[in-house]
Amino acid sequence: MAIIRAVFSPTDRDSVSPAGAPVRRRPAARRRVRVAAVAALAAAMASAQGDPDWSRSPAVGLGPLLLRSQSPLNVLRLTPTPLPALTVERGEWNIGALLNWDNYFDVDPRGAYIIDAESFGVTMGAAYGLSDRFDVSLGLPVSYRGGGILDRFIESFEGLLGVENGVRKRYPRDQFLILFHGEDGRTYQRTGAASGWGIEDGTATVRYQVSEGSASRPALLVGLGLKIPLGRQDSLRSTGGVDVLLGASAAQRAGRFNLYATLSGMRYANDGFLGVQLRRFQWSALGAVEFRKSERTSYLLQALVTSPAAVRYHDFAKSTYEVTLGFKRLLSRKLLLEASLLENLFVFDNSPDVGFHVGLVWCPNRATR
Repeated sequence: MAIIRAVFSPTDRDSVSPAGAPVRRRPAARRRVRVAAVAALAAAMASAQGDPDWSRSPAVGLGPLLLRSQSPLNVLRLTPTPLPALTVERGEWNIGALLNWDNYFDVDPRGAYIIDAESFGVTMGAAYGLSDRFDVSLGLPVSYRGGGILDRFIESFEGLLGVENGVRKRYPRDQFLILFHGEDGRTYQRTGAASGWGIEDGTATVRYQVSEGSASRPALLVGLGLKIPLGRQDSLRSTGGVDVLLGASAAQRAGRFNLYATLSGMRYANDGFLGVQLRRFQWSALGAVEFRKSERTSYLLQALVTSPAAVRYHDFAKSTYEVTLGFKRLLSRKLLLEASLLENLFVFDNSPDVGFHVGLVWCPNRATR
């Protein structure tokens, strides 16, 4: 209203003299018009830039990539999905769809196991804000296991980089073969006839916001998660039992960067699968860096380390090291898109050769801030 009064005040607009001759606008009036126009434009720009803000805390940007460990044994057990260190606001919903496409070629040089397969998974999830500090979420993964189509692409790419995998070339392209020689002396095998779609174990999580954070203070959060056994063990979609996870997350702003860290411990119901003795306890640590290119776009690099799944079963008795490079794009103030590329490091026969990930998070009843 102050701007309107400044522009249209009777003392500043053109007037008519008693003789009928127009009086030219005073220089002060022209200056006020220019100032008012600049102020209106700045206000519009500020509003346009403020609308896309996704997080209510400067300590949290668009958040880490929502990709958990894709190691074959870790996928079957409860492992953490990196989530922003903020709970969903009271009375609001977050609805997500995450797509993972992984190519596996894990071959033990001593012949203990072969995992030559591709997996395409879709996880549907929803989170609801119970209060200003608590939220609860549910997730249900559905996946396809089969031979896939990526083998030729991976071989060509490795050849281009001069790091060809000679062992991979000795196996047929795009085959589906899972073979385990168990420590109990039995052999477990799944081939192309066992490929197809199936439901995996669901998850339920409750989180508590310790600190919302600010531009100079970190956001802190703790969470408790459960794995709900829904998948079939004989189709290699579950290890059975109810697993439990306890984790803590932190986020901190550093200029145009946001830094994320998560530390989790998992306790498992079962300690055996496919004749392999598994550990009853694992831990997982994540570090991520987000570069805020703009209010709407971020680039992310994150590294995930998960302790060994097996007690002494070859490379599955070693930690997994997964690095993910991706981006996030705010499509609107209610819809967030992310995409990433995953690579394994250091230990190549206990995790995917390559993985692609796409995710959408929708907040249908998000309040205006």
